[in-house]
Amino acid sequence: MKRRRTANFDRIARAYRWMEYLTFGHALERCRNYFLPQLGGRRNALVLGDGDGRFLAALLTANRDLCADAVDSSAVMLRLLERRAYARAPDTAERLRTHQADALNLQLDGTYDLVVTHFFLDCFTQSELGMLVRRVAPHLQRGALWLVSDFRIPPGAMRRPARVLVRGLYLGFRALAGLRVTALPDYATALTSGGFARIAQHRSLADLLTTELWEYTPAMLPPQKPKVDLPPDPVPDPEPASPSLPGPDPGVFHHDPVPLASPKTGRQCAPGE
Repeated sequence: MKRRRTANFDRIARAYRWMEYLTFGHALERCRNYFLPQLGGRRNALVLGDGDGRFLAALLTANRDLCADAVDSSAVMLRLLERRAYARAPDTAERLRTHQADALNLQLDGTYDLVVTHFFLDCFTQSELGMLVRRVAPHLQRGALWLVSDFRIPPGAMRRPARVLVRGLYLGFRALAGLRVTALPDYATALTSGGFARIAQHRSLADLLTTELWEYTPAMLPPQKPKVDLPPDPVPDPEPASPSLPGPDPGVFHHDPVPLASPKTGRQCAPGE
């Protein structure tokens, strides 16, 4: 669990990797990397809260055509992320931009086909999570993927132990980093409301961990006919009664219809433009 906008993760940034290994071994790392082979066709990624950059370094190494914007509120985490990415992928300087910012306030200027949030959404309240999805969605291509990894409370026998574990994690990060969130948010509802549909899921560590792929499929609105201002009807309303004539009334006025204007089309800027 990492990062909330009021939390400060600088103090634990360098120790975070070893804290994770001592607590969960490589389970979280395997969870993060599970869908990595399915991301080969992506070209522009928005990576939110990747911490010390282990996943991003693997992503840039596996996909040499991908460019990424990495966002983190911790300056120390970003330095570790850059160092690790540069060591794994020599051309990282040309493909990676880092932003020290609160994800809820970041002004996005790119268009993305991939969003990555590993153990990051659990640092938001439900209302904040809805805000995050609404902020990111307008910058996504249709068919973009959102990769989520996080903790979960499974049903059955593991429900109580999972609650104790998650509660302990929140208490620990409250003490170490000032994280104020105390419960896992319902990110599935937030993503579904934002136009995403889950297309793949993998659970591990006795169902305590989940990693999921969500596809951006916003509802398509029916095409709207362009509005055209027609000239006023030359025939008064109501039309006065006309005398009956032996032949067609030569006084009836006929006007040619005004052609409808064609809707304008525009080109969406390429990612990062």
